[in-house]
Formats: sequence, structure tokens, C-alpha cells
Amino acid sequence: MRTIALPVTKENLRPHFGDCKKFAIYRTKKLSIIDHSEFCVPEPLPCSLPEWLADQNITDVIVNEIEHKAIEIFNRHKINVFVGAELKNSKELVMDYLSGVLKTNGNFCND
Repeated sequence: MRTIALPVTKENLRPHFGDCKKFAIYRTKKLSIIDHSEFCVPEPLPCSLPEWLADQNITDVIVNEIEHKAIEIFNRHKINVFVGAELKNSKELVMDYLSGVLKTNGNFCND
């Protein structure tokens, strides 16, 4: 089972990871979505955003743009990060990921 998080605005991927206030969370099994929820980031955040997501048992993160430092934190928590995904519907992106056709371009922002 995989638990995939995407920073969203409404139902679409948000351009920048760092200023996100809401995440779509998809629990998946094989090629199917078995559960979907949304979480608002707590204010004030008790730790870094990547650490907070690790505490939510996230296994994968799909983003458009992210800083290298955040990726390093995700890597320490053994969370896969897919950078440079298209700005489209979060469910579509998860289905692309599960189907093995997720397109990414390594869109890193300046640290």
C-alpha cells in the first residue's frame, strides 16, 4: 500500500510546495485508489512540512516545484519525491503515477 500526498489548491496541484496550506492524501493499493482525504497544514506547524508529512505516514509526494532541502528531509524519512509534475487534477496525477506514466521534469526552485 502507498500513501501519496500532493499540495493542492482546490483539487489541482499547487505550483510551489513550500507555501502549501492543504494536501490531498490518497491511499492506494496496486493500481487503485482506496481512500482520499484532504488535510490542512496545522498552524503553527510544529515541525518542518516534510517532517509533518512523514508523521502522516506518507510514502510518496508528487509536487511541481520544491527546494532541495525539503527533498533531503523526505529522503531521510524514506519518502519518494516526484518533482515537476503537471499542474492538473490531483486524482489524475495519482492515477498517472499508479499507471507508470507520471511525467516529471525536475522543477527545483532556488534554495
